[in-house]
Amino acid sequence: MARKHDYQSAFDIIGPVMMGPSSSHTAGAVKIGNAARMVLQGEPEDIEVHYYESFAQTHLGHGTDVAIIGGLLGYSTFDERIKNAVDIAKDEGIGVRFIEETGRSLGEHPNCALIKAKQGDRHIELNGISIGGGTIKIKSINVNGQCILMNHGLPLLEIDGPTDNATINHLINDLIEHGADINEEIKTINPDGCLMALHLNKALSEDVLNKLREKYSDLNFAYIK
Repeated sequence: MARKHDYQSAFDIIGPVMMGPSSSHTAGAVKIGNAARMVLQGEPEDIEVHYYESFAQTHLGHGTDVAIIGGLLGYSTFDERIKNAVDIAKDEGIGVRFIEETGRSLGEHPNCALIKAKQGDRHIELNGISIGGGTIKIKSINVNGQCILMNHGLPLLEIDGPTDNATINHLINDLIEHGADINEEIKTINPDGCLMALHLNKALSEDVLNKLREKYSDLNFAYIK
């Protein structure tokens, strides 16, 4: 069940019609999987999904497993392959594990999943909650040991890689010059690099994203929408 402060109006939680008895457990779960795939930067080699509270109790019957794995495979909420996503992942040699956690939700919401995935040397963790109607919030992102905490819906722009504060400031200025409307900046930086998420008030165009990727080619960009 969505808490009243998680959305502004009933229109924010009206989502797509798809398999399963609850859009929180299916459409929202696909989007959490999509978000993790974007941060991972491609096809996962190994996936571990930790469920909390309502997700832990009902994920099998409500189709949450196939929804999250479908999202991690890059499927949309309307993709017919979702119903077979777990089998497809295993057939492709991807390790898949589901863990039912006990106790309070890590994301302070009953529909919570923590996804751990890896591709080569890149290891990511993403904690997402599904608040109804296919609407999600991201609670934390971890990339190769760097972690940021948040409580934001979409769109989000996640950026990571070897850089410094001066470069990050230039990047943000470039975004603003291209019309980006940034609500909040969440970041951590150390000698190995930076992990940052920008919560946006409106969508970014593919043209702007491509310009950023070309100019800051040492960085990874994940646009979660």
